[in-house]
Amino acid sequence: MQRTSLSDRLICAALALLVSSCLTGWSVAHAENYTLVPEDQVRLRVVEWRSSDARYASWEALGGTYTVDDTGNLAIPIAGQVQAIGKTTEQVSDAIATALSEKAELPGKPFIAVEIAQHAPIFVTGTVQTPGRYAFEADMTVMKAVSIAGGFLREREENTVFERDRIQAAGAYRTAILNRRDLLMRQARLRAEIAGEQSFEIPAELAGTPDVDKLKAQELNLMRLRRVDIESQIEAASDLSRLYGQQVQSLEAKFNSQKRQIDLAQKELDNVNSLVSKGLVSNSRQVSVDRGVADAQGTLIDLEVALTTARQGLSEADRSKINIVNRQNSENQELLNQVNLAIGRAAIDIQVAQFLGEQAGYSAQLAQMNTETPGLGRAQKNYRIVRRNEDGTYRNIEADETTTLRPHDVVEIGIDTDLQTPSPPLQLQSAPQQQSSTVPLSNVAGDNQAAAGWISQTGSN
Repeated sequence: MQRTSLSDRLICAALALLVSSCLTGWSVAHAENYTLVPEDQVRLRVVEWRSSDARYASWEALGGTYTVDDTGNLAIPIAGQVQAIGKTTEQVSDAIATALSEKAELPGKPFIAVEIAQHAPIFVTGTVQTPGRYAFEADMTVMKAVSIAGGFLREREENTVFERDRIQAAGAYRTAILNRRDLLMRQARLRAEIAGEQSFEIPAELAGTPDVDKLKAQELNLMRLRRVDIESQIEAASDLSRLYGQQVQSLEAKFNSQKRQIDLAQKELDNVNSLVSKGLVSNSRQVSVDRGVADAQGTLIDLEVALTTARQGLSEADRSKINIVNRQNSENQELLNQVNLAIGRAAIDIQVAQFLGEQAGYSAQLAQMNTETPGLGRAQKNYRIVRRNEDGTYRNIEADETTTLRPHDVVEIGIDTDLQTPSPPLQLQSAPQQQSSTVPLSNVAGDNQAAAGWISQTGSN
């Protein structure tokens, strides 16, 4: 290897200074302090000093933008995989130069300028104009993140069309929620009636819903009234059945008595016929007795017809009691089927209301909240950062406007409110959305559980 002269070393030093001065928009202090993370993009410039002809040559093939991968490496041609995570740009530059010198068997290290072309992203969600993914910037704070996301979500009072759409979406959403709540309670009541139970439990989906006890009391009262009505119908049928039973017993007694009378009349007629044949009694007596027998037999036939009619009435009365119960169960089952279909339609109505609200720049629950508490701009803002730990888990950090961010942070902007907004009774699959919007349908357990009063919404005006 040739020994470099003093002039060559001076030229190399000047060249290194020149290349370093090409790093635009990057402060020295930040370059020294900031260490690279996955998804950071760096711009690479490679220059080699050739002392043989006293000039420097740029390695255009290696110049360009490279991204730190998930393993924390930069994939550099010739140099291979170079560890970048946790290193400053100066340390990465030295590592690449060393790798190139070794792999290419150069007489010395090339001069490499490394600057950050684009930082890894942060994510902004909640009550901001344009939630989404944004590139991290040096010394970024929560308020800067809100600024690049378009500022806080605010009313568009000048646009009456969107405002009308918002109100309609909020009304449709609340109506669908209340309708589904009523249907679920009615469903529980009908199932209990079909099972012959005297009461029912509040559905698990409605646990904690405002006024749920009052709604249950109304359904229980309706259940009691329906039971009283059915019992009165059954009692009336039972009374009719008893009446027919008494009538049957009376007619049977009369029927038996009439048969005995006919037997006696027949014996008398036989005696009279015998006396007439002997000439001891006149024919008029025979005719009179014979007429009496015929009348008795006619009465017996009438009693038999009346007895048959009474027995038929008794059978119909007994059958009507069974039909009353069967008819109620059939009606309840038909109503239950209709309620099940209506619950499915209500779930669709909720999704449609959410989608329409987001299309109008307003999430359905936020619109619902603002119908009760106008003036979103006057609401107390809350800030929270979801940050990844080194072991891959996440933690929540309560923040304020001046809290400093790190790459990959998720910044949530919420509204601190004491309103008790009703939660939909079940988790729904969100409709296709142009922008991310989270309407909390249930509490999330674990470290990421939101504090009481926190409502994180996203939307775009």
